[in-house]
Amino acid sequence: MMKGDQEKRVFYRSPGKAYPQVERARGVYIYDTDGRKYLDGASGCVVANIGYGVTQVADAMRETAATISYVHSSTFTNRPQEELARCLAEAAPGELNHTYFVSGGTEANETAMSMALQYHMQRGNRGKYKVIGRTLSYHGSSFGTLSAASNVARRRLFSPLLLPFPLVPAPHCYRCHYGLTHPACGLLCARALEQAILSEGPENVAAFLVEPVIGTSAAASVPPAEYFPRVREICDRYDVLLIADEVLCGYGRSGKFVTLEHWQVEPDLLTLGKGLGGGYAPLAAVIASEQVHRVFAENWGKFVHGYTYQGNPVCCSAGLAIYRFIRQEKLFEQVAEKGEFLSQGLKDLAAHHPVIGDVRGLGLLLGLELVRDAASRESFPREVQAAEKARKTCMDRGLLLYTGVGGTADIMPRDYLLIAPPFVMNRPEMEELLEKLDASLTEVEAGLL
Repeated sequence: MMKGDQEKRVFYRSPGKAYPQVERARGVYIYDTDGRKYLDGASGCVVANIGYGVTQVADAMRETAATISYVHSSTFTNRPQEELARCLAEAAPGELNHTYFVSGGTEANETAMSMALQYHMQRGNRGKYKVIGRTLSYHGSSFGTLSAASNVARRRLFSPLLLPFPLVPAPHCYRCHYGLTHPACGLLCARALEQAILSEGPENVAAFLVEPVIGTSAAASVPPAEYFPRVREICDRYDVLLIADEVLCGYGRSGKFVTLEHWQVEPDLLTLGKGLGGGYAPLAAVIASEQVHRVFAENWGKFVHGYTYQGNPVCCSAGLAIYRFIRQEKLFEQVAEKGEFLSQGLKDLAAHHPVIGDVRGLGLLLGLELVRDAASRESFPREVQAAEKARKTCMDRGLLLYTGVGGTADIMPRDYLLIAPPFVMNRPEMEELLEKLDASLTEVEAGLL
């Protein structure tokens, strides 16, 4: 590094990239120090559910920080943690009623896997240690969460260190693993779970870790309606815990507080993140069912696991203020209606943009798959980087979208755009999003097709 560059001391995700510097944000807009204004069509990375600059959240954090900024969870509890846990228990369906707070989605999923293994140990099943994951999945960047996912690009970097957890095909009908169509497929992807459990030995399988709506690995791919009821039956049959990774798709993002509610299915363990802290504080959680919690309470009396900042009072106060703001503004109730408007707008764009192969999603979690040929579903070659070109073009026009992680879909790289705006986005702002996307795709198509 040259001496003239010494003011740049951040280790950026892309060290050679020049990043604009944000100055402020309000509502659904972000402003940089060059005076540019961006409409956030992806809530950052599906995080800023209530938008930016909500002063009651900042005020709650400030008040808590001035009172008690930190206590260690092995010694004390704190009021914000207790109140937020009660709110989540009231909002979650069925017997999901005990919350373990952590700092991010990776921690939440790692914690859920650890909780599943210890649950079985305390019931005398010490051999149950394997976690089955799915293709087309991402659960975090720790070695444990990478072991239970199929992010090819990331796994390749660390493959000697990862655990040999089995993976089964995800229910991604646009690009079916078996080359079949629903319902004639007979839900082979669900049957594959049972086959994997039997192949590994039910006595060795602790849990099935799954995203109810696939996030960045397949851009808001939604399963057939019968998939999760079948999965729940299989897990119950073989004493396998169902872990729902709703870090991205949960907390109202799909139009339901818990995404699995769309199919009347309750998981044993639910992970939340992203929108739980809303971008105001690093906050995530595992919500355990009464059955799981009871095993810990009545046997070991402890969960052998922990993080320095779990249950932090300032972070939990942010989460509590966000939850109250969402309830006050009735934002959960608005997601489905806004999602329908935006989804229809995207389908209208697809009708005259040949680069759009598929529009999919639930609520305000929507995805586009970009293709070279819509009829054959042929993807662009990896080196074209179609989604990244589309993202950059949108950003140049003042629209922020999120791209899927390359190389995760059925081994082949695909081009995804995620559209997941803050819940507070209004109709004129959604129309602006669609207009900017329309113009951007027109520009991109001219160079690609």
